Amino acid sequence: MARKRKMVQYNLLKNSTAAYFAAIEIHNKPHVFYRYETATLLIMNAWELLLKAFIWKFIKNRSIYDKDGHTISLDKALDYVSEHLNIQKPKCFFAIRANIQQIKEYRDKIVHYYNEQLTPYIFMLIARCALNYVEFMREYFSKDIVADEELFIMPLGFKLPFKPEDFLSRKAPAYTSSVEARNFIDKMISITTELENQGVSDSIVLGFNIYLESVKKIENSDLLVALTGVEEADTKFAKITNVHLTDDPSAQIVHMSDEQFRNIWKYDYDYIVNWCKENISGFKQGNLFNGVMRKIKEDVRCAYKRRLDSRNPKSASKDFYTEYALEQIKSKYYEEQGE
Repeated sequence: MARKRKMVQYNLLKNSTAAYFAAIEIHNKPHVFYRYETATLLIMNAWELLLKAFIWKFIKNRSIYDKDGHTISLDKALDYVSEHLNIQKPKCFFAIRANIQQIKEYRDKIVHYYNEQLTPYIFMLIARCALNYVEFMREYFSKDIVADEELFIMPLGFKLPFKPEDFLSRKAPAYTSSVEARNFIDKMISITTELENQGVSDSIVLGFNIYLESVKKIENSDLLVALTGVEEADTKFAKITNVHLTDDPSAQIVHMSDEQFRNIWKYDYDYIVNWCKENISGFKQGNLFNGVMRKIKEDVRCAYKRRLDSRNPKSASKDFYTEYALEQIKSKYYEEQGE
């Protein structure tokens, strides 16, 4: 009996891993039709088998078989694993489950999205899903599939980086499209809000910090602040020190501590100048640079003017800049220099 149980678990994990690598392979092919239609089917299959292996190994009072002899659905497997893990460590599986369910929704309703440009959204979800899978396998089955399979992907031709906040917004291009697309984007934002409200920092999407070098861990609080921007907050963050990031009395207000503010708008002007000297070939702090900075200050993703007294428009102020601003300054400087 023990031998049979081990064999069932072995086969579930073997097939799950095969589906996972097939999803990665399909996704990373340079030219392939139905990339995300196929990749989502495979990554969901990989997770379904992995969750059933988990149930088989750890949850003795649950079966992976229904009364009709067929194995249980992905939804039921998610319920069983979520119930088990969240008893041991509350909320540890919330973000993983939400990520899988959002990808499943795309898979189930794929016919509605054939004319939609949802690639960045699905990419962010699958990237997070793929990383969650590797970490889940390592934690509960002591298998490092990346190391074991000597997985090495040469990242040539990727259209990165892009930031989740560039797309998860009601101002994103896809949001002006069909009702189905808007509902899909809205749900991703609402899930992020719900996780934040429940104190879960793990996100359902993955972001990219340094081009082809490192993956940024996005926490829901940071993502929501970046998503809503300073002019249309959808959520509130109440801390001891409040900073009002809006001069529009009709808008909702984002409340952030100094620490939260500096997590987004990290750099002051002096830092920007020193960074440019080190990172821009032939940099000069002259008219060209000043023109670039004027454009940067107009982009809410790059800069924010912080006033000492947020209620007084004549109050002393200081400009602060984001990580994204560094990329844009360098790019625009070279563009202007070329002209």
